[in-house]
Amino acid sequence: MKASAISGALRVLTAARQPVFIWAGPGCGKSSLVRQLATTLKLPLRDVRALLLDPVDLRGLPFLGSDGRSKWATPEFLPQDGAGILFLDELNAAPAMVQASCYQLVLDRKLGEYTLPDGWAIIAAGNRDSDRGATTRMPTPLRNRFVHLELEVDLQEWSEWAIQATIRPEVIAFLRFRPELLSVFDRVMRG
Repeated sequence: MKASAISGALRVLTAARQPVFIWAGPGCGKSSLVRQLATTLKLPLRDVRALLLDPVDLRGLPFLGSDGRSKWATPEFLPQDGAGILFLDELNAAPAMVQASCYQLVLDRKLGEYTLPDGWAIIAAGNRDSDRGATTRMPTPLRNRFVHLELEVDLQEWSEWAIQATIRPEVIAFLRFRPELLSVFDRVMRG
């Protein structure tokens, strides 16, 4: 899907609180699309880089409650109230145990005793396995919890964005002349 179509789909799915996963190659603008959506909707964005988490980071640390039973200290990055977008970026690059700890969060909007407030939507993003970026095979149970959208690079949309972003006209002209260079990812490390 083109970025404009994904933006429209994200608006609808976010309003419905339906978890979404955006797939695209490295550097195609997945994270930027989500930030732009949050800005447009005037919603706070909690950007959680799943790749940097350990499995215990989502659940929180245990502590002894006043009743003598163990409780879990909810991580600060998980929202406590209001509305917004919880963005699990690079989710499929995270270790398998981190992905597994997201099962309940994505499906039930809970993690142990923690409940994601009703006003929050979950969006995740990652690279495709075929891009040979850092990925870990996403377990089927987690994959089945998302609506999947694949972002495709479109020269016309990029050109319109580039003009608004005041990208030098020479760069835009060059890429219109050589469109195959707009999104080139060299899968072979040179060194």
